[in-house]
Amino acid sequence: MKVAVVGTGVGGLAVAGHAGLVGVDVAVHDVREEAVGPVRERGGIEVRGKEEGSAPVVVASTDIEEVVEGADVVVVTTQGPEQGEAAASMAPSLTPDQVVLVMPGCTFGAVEVRTVLEEHGAEEVGVAETDSFPYGCAVPEPAVSQITSVKKRFGVAVLPPERRGEIVGLVQCVFDTAEAAPSVLHTGLSNMNAILHVAPMVVNAGRVEHGSAFDFYGEGIMPSVARVVQAMDDERVAVAGALGIEVQTLRGWVETTYGVEGEDLFEVIQTLHRDVYGPLAAPTSLHQRYLTEDVPCGAVPVADLGQQLGVATPVTAACITLADALSGTDWAENGRTMRKVGLSGLTTQEIRARLVA
Repeated sequence: MKVAVVGTGVGGLAVAGHAGLVGVDVAVHDVREEAVGPVRERGGIEVRGKEEGSAPVVVASTDIEEVVEGADVVVVTTQGPEQGEAAASMAPSLTPDQVVLVMPGCTFGAVEVRTVLEEHGAEEVGVAETDSFPYGCAVPEPAVSQITSVKKRFGVAVLPPERRGEIVGLVQCVFDTAEAAPSVLHTGLSNMNAILHVAPMVVNAGRVEHGSAFDFYGEGIMPSVARVVQAMDDERVAVAGALGIEVQTLRGWVETTYGVEGEDLFEVIQTLHRDVYGPLAAPTSLHQRYLTEDVPCGAVPVADLGQQLGVATPVTAACITLADALSGTDWAENGRTMRKVGLSGLTTQEIRARLVA
C-alpha cells in the first residue's frame, strides 16, 4: 500500500511518520523545498513521543505528480484555505482508483475538494475527510515529528456517500482509530477547532498582538470567554439540526475524545488544558491559523449555511465581522461560503440528497 501526503508541515510530518511506522510506502509533497529537503536527506522521518521510531519515506519532492503516482490514498494536510488549491494541482495526476483524504476537512473541506476535482475532470476520484486531526504534534527539528497526544477516535466521511464502506476501510488500514461517520455534513459540522479557537482569539486580540505570554486555554478562556464559545457551539448545533442531523456538542466531543467531563464548558476546557493539552502558549500574532484557517474554513461556512437555511448565528457572525476588522480581511465574502463549495441556493432536502447516502 502507498500513501502520499500533500503538505509537509507539522501535521503532514506526523501523518507521514505514522504511516511509515505502520509499514506502508510513504511519499511526501510540499511546494517548499525546505520542507521536503530534510526528509529526503534523512530518508524518512524520526517520530518521537506517543509513537516512536524511524519512518522511511520513499519519495520527498516538490513535484506533485511524482508524489501522488501510484498512491492508494492521497492525504491532504495543508491548511483549510489551501485545500482547494492542492486539489487543483493534483487533479491532472489522479486516477479514478485513488482516494483523496482531507485531514482534517475543517468545515466542508471534502465538499470543496470534490467540487474542484470535478471542475478539473477528476470526478471519479473518491474524496473523504476527517472531523478532526488525530494528533497533537510539533516539529522540534527538521524531519522530526514529536507526537504529544493521540485521539482515541476520529470520524471519516466520504463522497460519494455510497462508497463509505470501501473508502473508510482503506483509511483504517493506515489509521486504526478511524471510524465511519454518517456523512460529510456530520464531519463538517463537527469542526471543533473553529469553536475552540475563533472566539478566544477575537476577544484576546490585544493581548495576542501585544505578545504578552499567556496560556491560550488556561488563561485565555475565562468564564466570560467560555460563554461566547458556548454560544458559537449552540449555533453550530442548531445549523446541523436544521439539516436533520445530530452532532455532538463541544462538551460531548471532549468527553468522547478525551474522557474529560465537567459541570460547565469553562470547567471542561480548564480540565482539558490541565490534564490533556498541557501548557499551550497563545499565538503572538493575529496572522495565525486559529484565525487564518478557523475563520474562513470554520466559522464562515457555518454562518453562511445558517443564513441560507434561516438559522440565526449572531455570535458566529459577530466573531467573523470582528476577525475581518482585526485582520484587514474579508473572510465573510472570500472564505468557504456555500457558493465556493457548490451548495449555494440549495434547500435542506437538496443538500441532503447530494451529501447524505
